[in-house]
Order: sequence, then structure tokens, then C-alpha cells
Amino acid sequence: MEDIWGERKNPTALVFERFQQNWPEMRTPAMALAIMIQRLARLIRESARASLEPFDISLTEFEAMAALRSHPAPHRVMPSALYDTLLITSGGLTKVLKGLETRGLIHRPLAEGDGRLRPVELTAKGIVTVEAAMRAVQAADARLLRDGLGGDGEFDRFVGSLTNLLACAEDRRPRHE
Repeated sequence: MEDIWGERKNPTALVFERFQQNWPEMRTPAMALAIMIQRLARLIRESARASLEPFDISLTEFEAMAALRSHPAPHRVMPSALYDTLLITSGGLTKVLKGLETRGLIHRPLAEGDGRLRPVELTAKGIVTVEAAMRAVQAADARLLRDGLGGDGEFDRFVGSLTNLLACAEDRRPRHE
């Protein structure tokens, strides 16, 4: 993605240019902010995926393991608790859990009934893996975010603004009952 002068343009700048040229009345600050947040989220996910490659776990597997690790020892929950945390289908969760179990990162103690009634627990290997992976992801996030914000003061202000923005969005979120 280079312009006529050979300078590299980021994809977000190209989107803004197209809106400015072809639909200028829709190029508003709110639209720009929403596009930038979506692009940043994608870039953070890409960075996390790259950070997880040495651990041979996917981003979804990492999220499931991190959710387990965030619970008190022995880091055991029912699959429904994971399902509520992760934005995947129940079939997708089953596939993720089977993969983690096959590699010895989680344990599913036997229980009567179907698999949804069997708790999910991190193994010792799973704890070591998710803790090391979390350190790698956090280091990559810190480099990306702190460098982009120019230091701790700006970083802290951005976190405060984003906290307020998320609280407002959560309060206005449509509720399905």
C-alpha cells in the first residue's frame, strides 16, 4: 500500500481517504474513532497470535486457559463458565477443550452425563504454559501500546478515557432477555 510518492500508507488512512473522496459527509470524528479502535483491536490480536506461536497455542486456546487461570486454584470451572467468557459456539469450545486436553494442558475429570457436566481444570503443564504465554502477550502489548502513546502519562490518560468509553458502551448495550 504505497501512494504515488512511494510512501507507505496504513490501511486506516486509506479508508479515511476513500471516505473523504467518496462519502465525505460520513467521515465524522465518531466514525474515525470507531474504525481506529477496530483496527487497533485487530492489530493487538495479530500481535498476541505472533507472541503465542512459540507456545503452540491459538489465541482462543490462550483465552480459555487464561480464563481458567483467573479462577482460584485449582483453576477449575464448568464449561458453561468458559462459554460465557469466550465468544465462540459451544461446538467451538468443545473443539478447543479437546485440543488442550490432548496436549495435556487441561484435565477433564470424569462425571456422569454429557461433557458439559465435566469440569475443566488446568494441569501443572497448562499453568506453566499459560503463565509464560501471558508474560509474552503482555510484553508485546506493552511495547505496542506504550510506544504508540509516547510514555506512561499519555498511557494512563488513554486508559482512563477508554475505561469511561467502555463503561458508557456497556451501559447502552442492548440487553437480550
